[in-house]
Amino acid sequence: MDESITGTGPVDKLESSPVPDAGSHGSQLAGCSPLAWIRFLLVVAVGVSLDLVTKAIAFRQLGPHAAVHRVVVIPGVLRFHTTLNHGAVFGLGQGMALWFILMSVAAIGFVVYVFVSSYRRQWPTHLALGLILAGAMGNMYDRVFNHGGVRDFIRLTYWPWVFNLADAMLCIGVPLLIICWRFQQPRPR
Repeated sequence: MDESITGTGPVDKLESSPVPDAGSHGSQLAGCSPLAWIRFLLVVAVGVSLDLVTKAIAFRQLGPHAAVHRVVVIPGVLRFHTTLNHGAVFGLGQGMALWFILMSVAAIGFVVYVFVSSYRRQWPTHLALGLILAGAMGNMYDRVFNHGGVRDFIRLTYWPWVFNLADAMLCIGVPLLIICWRFQQPRPR
């Protein structure tokens, strides 16, 4: 039988050969992967919970003012004392709570968009995005429910600013995301 009539010629065999499932090679988008969502949301939930619980404990035990109580945890390295920061990182932008809340909402939307657009096997990227989202949500919660102030309580001797776990998650998540973007980008075929 003539190959051109039956459609079983060499070209047709190449075109009809099975293509590997894109999802099996990690190219499925994270937004379509229940496992990626679980991993991402677990990091967010644990991060926000730890941040809010530690802030509540610190302010309940130490009081709302740093001058009242200070606890040395590791002499010469770490102490706890409480303060309300009405600005952003390093105390910049004092009194601009509404602006910071709006920026947090925009950042949350951006982080979710980046997650949904990432690939399901890019778990370091999902970890970074989860840390960033948890940090943004923890500090946004404080701004909304503490009259624009963020509860800080961690003071390292060699670091001039008081911070909280949300700040730490942001300071870990952002560089980790940059590293992931630098080294984990899918290579073009």
